[in-house]
Amino acid sequence: MKRVALYIRVSSDEQAKFGDSIREQQETLTEYVERHDDMKIVSTYIDDGISGQKLNRDEFAQLITDVQGDQIDLIIFTKLDRWFRSLKHYLNTQDILEAHNVYWFAVSQPYYDTRTAQGRAFIAQSMTWAELEAQQTSERTIAINISKVKNGEVITGSTPFGYSIKDKHLFPDDNAPIALAIFEYFDQTSSIAGTAKYLKETFGISRTRPGIRNMLKNRMYIGKYRQNNNYCPAIIPEALFASVQRKLPLNVKSNNKNDYIFQGLMMCGCCGRKMSAGQATRYGRPRKDGTKKHYPSVSVYKCRYHISDKRDCPNKKTIKETVLEEYLLDHIKEMIQFEIVAIENKKKQVIDTKARRRKIEEKLDRLKAAYLDDVIGLDEYKKDRQELQETLATFKNKPSADISNKKSDLEELLYSGLFDHYPVLTKLEKKEFWRSFIDSITMDGERNITVKFLESTYVLTDTDGRASFRR
Repeated sequence: MKRVALYIRVSSDEQAKFGDSIREQQETLTEYVERHDDMKIVSTYIDDGISGQKLNRDEFAQLITDVQGDQIDLIIFTKLDRWFRSLKHYLNTQDILEAHNVYWFAVSQPYYDTRTAQGRAFIAQSMTWAELEAQQTSERTIAINISKVKNGEVITGSTPFGYSIKDKHLFPDDNAPIALAIFEYFDQTSSIAGTAKYLKETFGISRTRPGIRNMLKNRMYIGKYRQNNNYCPAIIPEALFASVQRKLPLNVKSNNKNDYIFQGLMMCGCCGRKMSAGQATRYGRPRKDGTKKHYPSVSVYKCRYHISDKRDCPNKKTIKETVLEEYLLDHIKEMIQFEIVAIENKKKQVIDTKARRRKIEEKLDRLKAAYLDDVIGLDEYKKDRQELQETLATFKNKPSADISNKKSDLEELLYSGLFDHYPVLTKLEKKEFWRSFIDSITMDGERNITVKFLESTYVLTDTDGRASFRR
């Protein structure tokens, strides 16, 4: 009895066009085995919705593993293109099959026979044309999709949450306000888990955390897709989308008991990694009866790579959240002023660099003219030109527009009176407040604090008695 493996593969496009479904293939293969008394089916392998040009197919990989385990004598499928559409993959697999004395057979194309040299040569030639056809089909599909995207047409039936398809185009639907609420909530909390909980409790909609993360990163919500910046009507303002992209790497774990104002912002000054937030419990001195007074837990930040088993960070210092908050409130205006002065100096350096670059470029032009007029020789020209080009390469000419914008934002923050509102903010609003203009807060092993400001900041607005921050 030959131990037979059935291999079935279908892609969604082929199934829709030609009706070559999994059920139809399985019926054809089963009937073939039933007509042969010396065959029995030992296993069926099905790859659904996978291209024949791909070697990494789950069921196909398992089939090859079973072949190497000498569990199969014969593999059957309906047509050759169900087996492979890549000559290279076919030849590599054929070596494995021959090493284990395993043959295959296409029941709907009996003229393919791997048992003879002529049959194998004929199959290799056929595979070449099958591969060419698959590649041409792929190229045609890509060209069609490029044209559709350029004209704002959808290329699949799936749509982002908050959009529906109408006349082959995406339009916001009744869920668009919910999509906006999701972005706004994450922008406030920086927590994907918290956003998932909010979505469930407020709107009764369940979404996985990876699903929410993918949603928050989807540029279609600002109307952009691939190379088309006007692909569909935007649901999310670009400023809010940019703020969310900045906060995604700072994703804060949702905690029912505690919330931390600076979580995700704190960085270790020794190892450069994020510091963890947690609760620290303090006890008093032992009493006469041996007990200790228990003080309330406080929120602290520390480098988890010092307290881990590896202890690969020397920073053993911790800092209380209340101490850090008080320190920032006492020194933040001074820090902003220093940053503004630093920006002014950097701007002057850029202006000075531009002038120096221009002078060297003029020298290069004069040097070239001197060589062309035979005033200097080729060797002297090459030597002087190399020296000038090396000097020119040391100058960094950064655009001054970004520097001016950052200075303007910081000045607006400094003189807007926002810090006067701080005591009345909720903890969630405080978290959003610091994230609105701070990129990171670094603490080293001596508890020295360094604040890195964002390239652009956000201003406080008051809507219906609730503080929020927007560009």
